[in-house]
Amino acid sequence: MRRTRSTATLVAAAVVAGGMALASPAYADPTPAGTFRQLVGVGSDTTQDVLNALAGDTVNGTSYAGTAVKSTSGAGIASYDAIGTATVQTRPAGPTFTRPNGSGNGRAALSMSLTGDKFPNSAGVAIPGQVDFARSSSGPSVSGTALTYIPFARDAVGIAVRGSGLDSLTADQLHDVYAAGSTHQINGQTVHPVLPQSGSGTRKFFLAAIGLNENTVDTSLPTVQENQANAALTQDGTLVPFSVGSWIAQNNGIAPDYSDTAVAAGAHLAGVKLPGDTGGVTSPVTTVDGELAPVSHYYENSTFGRDVYNVVPSRAIDTSGIFFDKDLYDVFVTSGTHEAALASDNAEKVIADFGFLNEAYNGSVNLAKHAKVGGLEISGLDTSTPAAPTLKATRGDASLKLNWTAPSPAPAQAVTDYRVTLKDADGALVATKDLPASTTTYSFTGLALGTYTAEVTAANLNGPGTAAIWTGAVKYTSSTKATTATTAYGKTPKVTVTVTDSHAVAPGGKVTVKEGATILGTGNLDASGKVTIGLSNHLKVATHTLTVSYGGSAKLYGSSATATLKITKATPSVATTAPTSISHTAHAKVTVKVTAPGTTPTGTVRIYEGTRVIATATLSGGKVTITLPKLPKGRHTLHASYAGSSTVNARNGAAFTIKST
Repeated sequence: MRRTRSTATLVAAAVVAGGMALASPAYADPTPAGTFRQLVGVGSDTTQDVLNALAGDTVNGTSYAGTAVKSTSGAGIASYDAIGTATVQTRPAGPTFTRPNGSGNGRAALSMSLTGDKFPNSAGVAIPGQVDFARSSSGPSVSGTALTYIPFARDAVGIAVRGSGLDSLTADQLHDVYAAGSTHQINGQTVHPVLPQSGSGTRKFFLAAIGLNENTVDTSLPTVQENQANAALTQDGTLVPFSVGSWIAQNNGIAPDYSDTAVAAGAHLAGVKLPGDTGGVTSPVTTVDGELAPVSHYYENSTFGRDVYNVVPSRAIDTSGIFFDKDLYDVFVTSGTHEAALASDNAEKVIADFGFLNEAYNGSVNLAKHAKVGGLEISGLDTSTPAAPTLKATRGDASLKLNWTAPSPAPAQAVTDYRVTLKDADGALVATKDLPASTTTYSFTGLALGTYTAEVTAANLNGPGTAAIWTGAVKYTSSTKATTATTAYGKTPKVTVTVTDSHAVAPGGKVTVKEGATILGTGNLDASGKVTIGLSNHLKVATHTLTVSYGGSAKLYGSSATATLKITKATPSVATTAPTSISHTAHAKVTVKVTAPGTTPTGTVRIYEGTRVIATATLSGGKVTITLPKLPKGRHTLHASYAGSSTVNARNGAAFTIKST
């Protein structure tokens, strides 16, 4: 294996000759010192050097200022190394806090930057808004949707070894040598396994690849900073998982070299029998034009190959959200015709130079195309999302107004925003709007007629909660007008109804007239939107308050109006039949008939002579025959008087004369 060490050796010799010594390569935060940029990233050791280069900084003596990745507005990346000074300051007026070392700590710092919690724990410093993304060489550790893991390249984990007998390894051998209770032997040879530091993405990925986790690994194994062979491979028989991309970049002199001493002593990447392969072992690297290069087959293997990610808040790359960060989106996200700045030709050349494979899914946020989502990585954090709001929908003229109240009980993490969506009958998205937590109403106007489903979802930092859902038809409004005329009891009262709209839609359909819950009549509108509805002719004499309701049509909402109908007593006619003469010794019989339109009067009839009542009787079927008392001789002028009832007015009949002889 070729080892590109001549330049590094000469530099070291020159430094020593000048009376200075470097214990290790220099670490690189944004340069020059005191530089602050808009998009702050922390975390993984594996991808720190390539991100430093993509940020336009100087890496291992080479300036990448000419190919610095920026957003369309000019926002640049500030990538802070996993190791270096104990603390970092990422904003001009921001706090100084513990440097996040490794993928897990980087994701934790991003999470705490969102929540405002103290990093790295309650004894640390609150860091609200101090971190925008995290470098990560492994996927999520917590389920959820708060963070999006955007792949930008392909890496692999190899096994850096020193000494003979470790050139060919299998996943089973690695499992056995790293497992709790292991005797640490491979093929009878005692070996000395080493692990990357706690929180390392490479450590997490490697353990999963060989079927172990933090509960089943040998916890007594020594640990070193990941991707530093000098610290790990100090004797023959040692082995340590190592980013292949980092190994290539260090060996090719592209990245700061933490492995030169180990390589000079014989350290190299072992060949691995890849799970699923039927052939022999596969080396992770090859030599091309005198430099190390990736072996694609090894990188693409599903066990030891891995995507490396830039982790961002999911809400920051939601183009329809109120927390959308266009600069972050421009740099990291490829979607549709929008290409991430990290996926440009210049950026991908830099990515390849640092030992990674470029993939077509660089910048993908599609979960079917290598992107992942995960929850906030804060110990003890309540990860619940909000319950559904209480939703009320009011339909208007081709419009829909939504009103809601906050979820109850309130979630542990406060509601940050509400997402309102509207879908048509086929489920296609019509509109969506993200609103701040202080807003609890929204209207959709100018809608096409049809059935819609509206959803309102409250979100907090953990992600969106349960949606409140309304489904119904959206139509045009109608207006109903009703008129009546005062009507006498017994006659048919009528309600004239006119329904109109403002969209040249001919109203059609049924109209119902009610008094309270009682239906008094129905009718169907004619082509002009009118109908006259006859009601019962036996409504009681009173002033009636009517509700006139139009049931609507395929294009029109129903509408209603109130109308007052006054029913008065009927006006009767009184007819009398009597003899013209009678003996003073006999009793005359008088027949009285009382009539009124639409009703048969009931009640009392009296026969008067002058002002004196001489006989009284009760109507039956609207008439009665009354026997008068004996009349003294002479002419008697009489008249019948109907006393009236609850539905018919009183009325006097015409005078008539009986001669008593």
